Amino acid sequence: MSKLDFSDINKNSSKSFHEQRNTIKKVCLGKTVLCPVCQQALKLLPPKNKNDESKTGVSCVKGCTFIELEFEL
Repeated sequence: MSKLDFSDINKNSSKSFHEQRNTIKKVCLGKTVLCPVCQQALKLLPPKNKNDESKTGVSCVKGCTFIELEFEL
């Protein structure tokens, strides 16, 4: 029985997580971050009120990049 090597999968997952985390940090600090697909600025989409059911997170205008976030009010 051979052992499975998950090192590449783990490395790619870690890289993706850190890229998304850094993108979220920059957007929250007010820095301009461009969508890698359409090159439009990413915006923070916070909930409008406690009962708001719309999507929350970081997204571009077209929606080709969307990082969903949970907010606690």
